Amino acid sequence: MTPHGLIISNASINPYEPPRSDPAVENPLAIGDALLTFERLEFQTELTRRDIRDGIARTNIRTDLVSMRTLASIVIFFCFYIGFLSLVASPNSTVALLLSIPIVITAALLVVRYRALCRAVNLNAHRCGPIHGYIDHDMMMIVHADQTRWMKMEHLVSVGRSRNTLTLCFDATQMQFDVLPLRAFADRNRAVMLAQRLSELRPPCPIQVIDPRRQVLADDVAVCSPAEDAAFFAGGIYADDIQDTVLGRKWRRGLLRFTLLFGLFAVTLIVAWFYFAGFTWFGIVVGLVLLFVLSKPARSVIKARRATLSNAEPLLMSSGWFDAAGQFSMATTGQSKANWSLFEATEVTGNMILLKIKGSDMYHLVSRGQCRDEAAWEAACEFVRKFGPPASP
Repeated sequence: MTPHGLIISNASINPYEPPRSDPAVENPLAIGDALLTFERLEFQTELTRRDIRDGIARTNIRTDLVSMRTLASIVIFFCFYIGFLSLVASPNSTVALLLSIPIVITAALLVVRYRALCRAVNLNAHRCGPIHGYIDHDMMMIVHADQTRWMKMEHLVSVGRSRNTLTLCFDATQMQFDVLPLRAFADRNRAVMLAQRLSELRPPCPIQVIDPRRQVLADDVAVCSPAEDAAFFAGGIYADDIQDTVLGRKWRRGLLRFTLLFGLFAVTLIVAWFYFAGFTWFGIVVGLVLLFVLSKPARSVIKARRATLSNAEPLLMSSGWFDAAGQFSMATTGQSKANWSLFEATEVTGNMILLKIKGSDMYHLVSRGQCRDEAAWEAACEFVRKFGPPASP
């Protein structure tokens, strides 16, 4: 979900589910005197994929991505580890085994990091292009070619910064980020001060499977006005609404694919370890440690499946309308006005409207249950058919 609360991704469910007690999610950002001294800062630039990649990787805003510094520490540790053990290991086969451990672990971490980073960049690539807007102590407004968004600073989840980039996340699922290169600001020094202050107030934090703030309907005043014939919607979207859609099918395939790959990796790792180490006391102790380490992502996948496929609570609550110009949507953390040109494909089922963002695996969703009555639902579907992009193949 993005800051305006109407986007869901078909990316694989993240297996690292943090506890629901994350203070960055449950407690609005108390700005106080920390930002009141900052006047409005305006920005304007051409955002590129390189900017987004740097804004995610170099700021370390995603705590689930292994940082290059961590990788370097692992390699150095294993170098000392091999050097020490090779002194006491006489058989060549044992030395070869010891040498293979850091190579395999480092390669695996590099592959996992590369895939996760590419997925994160692809989920944000549709925001590339000319952007402009402002940040003050109340709001961040950002204007893209096909969309304008307003996010409340009090609901900022985390901030990452590097020498040249400021990255803000208003989404506890951390699928979407607002990357602002410091070159976009006319006053770079003030932008650096703002980045430092915000990163202290909202440092990077663990990922949530679902943002609990989006499960409450926003009661803010809309920043835009609807057309006279607009089709309105308000309410929740539940797991059952998505099951028979292209997004629901991709979710199930992604979860099954991750489960099979993780199971194969875990079984191979355990069998290989006991094959080389044997059922010695050392081998058994390390094997139990491996089982404990592998059990955490396994438990998290089960929790993620329950959270995203259960109808006990809505996946998100949103409100807004469709009209000839596009779609306006509002959630607790912000608002968005999207032109029809933002989307590249649609799917209209008996219970759901899905609008696929061009160049991304992200969707805007509206369910039948969010419409006041049958007439409102039919009007919403008619706007999508008339002004929206072609239906998905």
